[in-house]
Amino acid sequence: MKGDEKFCVNTVSRFTKNPLCLQKAVALFTSYYQHNIPGMFFSVPVFLSLLWTLLKADIIADVLSVLCVALAHKIVPTHEFLLALFTCVREKGFTSGVPRLLQLTYKMASENLMLSLDCFDGVRNIPEFQQIIDPNVPDCQRPSVSDGVPISCSLILAHVIVEIELCTQQEDWCCLGKAFRSVCTPCQHPSQVERISGHVAVALLSKTKDNLSVPFAAFAETTCPTEDPNSLLMGFIGRIGVSLMQRYHKTQQWAKGRSLMEVLTRFKINYSMQRGLFANEDGGSRCNLITLAAELFFLGGSLEGALQTLRESKWFVSSNIWPCKEPDLERRSRLLAHLAEKASHRDALEVLRNLPGIQKPNDQVDISKYTPLFNTHLQVCVDRLVLPVASDLAYLMLSRKVPVDGAVLQALLHKLGKQNQWQRARELFGRSLTAGHYPAVSAPAEFMSLIVPSQLGEVELALTFEMFITVNASFILPLPEMTPATFNIILKRSQESEKEYLSAGSRLLSAALIPQPNLEVHYITVNSSQEQVFTLSVASALRWLRRNQMWANKLWSEFIK
Repeated sequence: MKGDEKFCVNTVSRFTKNPLCLQKAVALFTSYYQHNIPGMFFSVPVFLSLLWTLLKADIIADVLSVLCVALAHKIVPTHEFLLALFTCVREKGFTSGVPRLLQLTYKMASENLMLSLDCFDGVRNIPEFQQIIDPNVPDCQRPSVSDGVPISCSLILAHVIVEIELCTQQEDWCCLGKAFRSVCTPCQHPSQVERISGHVAVALLSKTKDNLSVPFAAFAETTCPTEDPNSLLMGFIGRIGVSLMQRYHKTQQWAKGRSLMEVLTRFKINYSMQRGLFANEDGGSRCNLITLAAELFFLGGSLEGALQTLRESKWFVSSNIWPCKEPDLERRSRLLAHLAEKASHRDALEVLRNLPGIQKPNDQVDISKYTPLFNTHLQVCVDRLVLPVASDLAYLMLSRKVPVDGAVLQALLHKLGKQNQWQRARELFGRSLTAGHYPAVSAPAEFMSLIVPSQLGEVELALTFEMFITVNASFILPLPEMTPATFNIILKRSQESEKEYLSAGSRLLSAALIPQPNLEVHYITVNSSQEQVFTLSVASALRWLRRNQMWANKLWSEFIK
């Protein structure tokens, strides 16, 4: 008979019309569809006719057997039949069928099949059910419908699923929150609550009359205010939030995404350590989830919200417990690059400082790719005279070995000097020397000659003089105040024109007037390489050193070993 569905349906239809053959109809129907899926010859009218005939004959056990087989194929009767069945069980006292009826009711609801609240009202009115949900009866003494879950809990789960549907249709999100709270009890196993949470997430994503509204807001208002942040309820609300976050991001509903994030933040719902409720959301790293949250804020028009999200997470990227993959790092880097473009100069510096691989080395990140981004921001800060930020950014680049544009660095040093920010200028110049930015500057200790490249600007030359004098302090200090001794300064040629080289000589003379007290520098000759040679009066160096030795020795000795 396997595969002969037409024969089966016709025979069941014939047997149903003969009261003496009803049990044969049940046996044939259940036997066939236990081993075969409904096909083109399956008949809903025949199925319903069999159920109604059995119900009128008060053969409840066979009704439940037919329902059980049909439910395996997600086939359910009409609401009218279910109400009639509940009424029959209640009025005629078929107590033995109550556990199985509740089990089937739970399965129908948990499979998200269409049921009505009237059906559940019918179940509530069964006297045996009233005894089952008596709060004075311990769970362990209640009969079980499936997987060891007490009947009362199972029915509550089924009823909640139907209430979710009703709340969705009525857009009553506060009521939905109350229904969800009712199921998050110690009675329920986490797997059951997870299933309900999935239904809630789908409900909260449903289309509403007001397309801009975010149902999660009213839902959270009802469920969150009095809850312990570490409670089971808050954990699953966090997971619901994650599912909504991912859906809003995927569908580019940025305004809704931002509103959702504002609610999650306001109620301190911990979403960053949660996973979504659906299979295609599981396995995302914490880094990626935080990035996604910040993107929802940013693309929703809230730069500050995005920054605050990252700050609250302490700019988390990865850990042994929460590792991340290379695509997660690339996504974070792209987001931070966009934030740096829009943020204030100081906030942008904070963003750049927290790019993956900058704070902590990461084998998955080549930080040299950040070079254009860093230099662009540095150029903007220099052009707009935001010199403290520019200096801090330059320090960061030098310390992390991110190449600094030489022309921008020179412009920054020049402007620091002109703005009388000499402490920053000295520290930046010293760090630049250490990082190898001025290889042509040669000022060895106890050597009577200073060699400087002609491309240095006035401020750089003045700082070079300070450094040269400081490193030769042990030679200078014992000399008398009016010593006639001098140091030689050689101005090295580079690729510039003769006019530019002569201009460099003028800069060198002007640079000697910057330190306080001034230094005495004089042009004396041209050497065999056609390079200008100057002399620096040791007496003037001695005067400068006596006034500035304390801070100069501490500062320059840090950079000149």
